[in-house]
Amino acid sequence: MKKMKKNYNYLIINSTILFVIASIAEMTLHECGHYLAGILVHVKENILYHNYVSNNTDELSISKIIFIKAAGPAVSLFIGVFFHIICFFQRKKNLLFLFNLYMSAFGYIGVFGYLIIAPVFPYGDTGYICNALHFSTWLTVTIAVVGVILLFFMMRDLVKYFVDLATEEIATTKELRFPFIRSLIMYPLFFGIIITTLLNIPIPTFASLIAPVCSPFAIMWTYGYALNAKYPKRILNQDIININSFNYRLLIFLAIIVIVNRLLVGGLSYN
Repeated sequence: MKKMKKNYNYLIINSTILFVIASIAEMTLHECGHYLAGILVHVKENILYHNYVSNNTDELSISKIIFIKAAGPAVSLFIGVFFHIICFFQRKKNLLFLFNLYMSAFGYIGVFGYLIIAPVFPYGDTGYICNALHFSTWLTVTIAVVGVILLFFMMRDLVKYFVDLATEEIATTKELRFPFIRSLIMYPLFFGIIITTLLNIPIPTFASLIAPVCSPFAIMWTYGYALNAKYPKRILNQDIININSFNYRLLIFLAIIVIVNRLLVGGLSYN
């Protein structure tokens, strides 16, 4: 066990790769929500890019524009709930479980994060909707506060699944649990932020960097629970090697998601 305590290098690599894959995949699906909504309402110049959708809404009614704006967060909410449910029922704690966990986390960030920034960025998804519906400043701020609370509770519930990736010995031994959780969550988060930020370039506005740079820190809001919380008896990882060994398939999936991301830099148009 001492050897495992000292060497979590592959765990850091695997978790970082899955962090990047899930983050980029969720962001792309979020933008696909806007894109498909634009198709449904016959918006002009509808173009899907790697991290945003460009379209001409000049001739659309407010209700149709709101539909387009709401489609992205709606997709993110579906992703968050869907993968959360999968994590609840999935018994085998492997790399697929970790991917599902990251997808759920980024799904929730993709919806509640927009609620949080609504008072600051009126041109964002929820910010636009609040303005279009003539919400008062206090109501918009209240929505943002609710977004913070909901995101915190979702992250607090998800964090126990990170702990489930440990063996019983690691989860119940403080000296072993701390380095494991750091390797599983903290280091991949910092490395993942750097990579996903680079994959968000080019950006339409400077504010577009807020999501890849700041939003993943929501995962860290409940980091203390991952380090110290005692949970009721759960199904923990029976084979730590499966998440702490080289996995070439992850590199293939990472290559695919990066290629798709870079191809979308040129835009996918539907008129």
